[in-house]
Amino acid sequence: MPAPRTTRRWRETKPWSTATCGINWVHSNFCAADGPPVLFGAGDRLTLKAIHMARCRHMRLAFLVSLTVASGSLPGISGALHAQEAPEVRILNASPYAIAADPELRDYVRETAQAAAAEHCAGCHGADLSGTLGVPDLTDYDWLWGVTGQETNDVSPVMAIQQTLLYGVRNRDCPEDQMSYGACADTRYSEMPGYGVLGFTEEQLSDLTEWVLDLAGGDADPAAVARAEPLAPLCAECHGDDSYGYVPYGGPNLRDDIWLYGSDRDIVYDVIANGRLGVCPPWADTLDAATIKSLAVYIWNTSLGL
Repeated sequence: MPAPRTTRRWRETKPWSTATCGINWVHSNFCAADGPPVLFGAGDRLTLKAIHMARCRHMRLAFLVSLTVASGSLPGISGALHAQEAPEVRILNASPYAIAADPELRDYVRETAQAAAAEHCAGCHGADLSGTLGVPDLTDYDWLWGVTGQETNDVSPVMAIQQTLLYGVRNRDCPEDQMSYGACADTRYSEMPGYGVLGFTEEQLSDLTEWVLDLAGGDADPAAVARAEPLAPLCAECHGDDSYGYVPYGGPNLRDDIWLYGSDRDIVYDVIANGRLGVCPPWADTLDAATIKSLAVYIWNTSLGL
């Protein structure tokens, strides 16, 4: 099983615009005078040019604040500047909490996300985003990637959803020199191998099928479950030692009653025997930054029933 992917530095020409420049709650965006912003992930080394530009921006801001404080006009100027910003600009610099507290931004997120979902997501996930066989439900709280269910804030889950939207799942649409383990380096990636293809016998495949059904509380043959126990460690790397799933690998929880491909015995057998490699396209080249973030916030809020 390949190691989990890490986010590399990513430069985008379109549809990210210079309007996204500023300090973003997900990335630090530094604006070049002759081009679009360069987005740096948390693990990237900032260039001297970027640091210099940030210092210049900080100095200009400090100078402006000193003037407005001295004149006693800071509240008025601040309000005027805020009022001039379009929602698609403000959304990039707002945390999920700031969005929730701002009626204009809440409306912008809902309207923007619903329009984008209807055009780009509904074809696979359905008009209500509840999914179908082989396609995840985006409205529940069952997550394959990035969200552990133990978060103490709304920021990290939205960032995780945003990464999936940006880079997709098992995306292979990139130059060969950007491929790693057969897929684009930034995409979400895992493999459900086909154990029948790998040489498992029909009895072993049937025993593993019973073992999986038993984990989820279904009717299963106890003798087959016992025979499958020595094979269980093969599943632990992706599904976790306790089979409750493993988010870094996108490994599903085997103990709940949520089934991506269905809980029918024949279907479970087929998944184990032949594997699955579902895909989700990346949207970084199709949707602008404000729409990506709106979708991420909207999907997270929907999963919480908000």
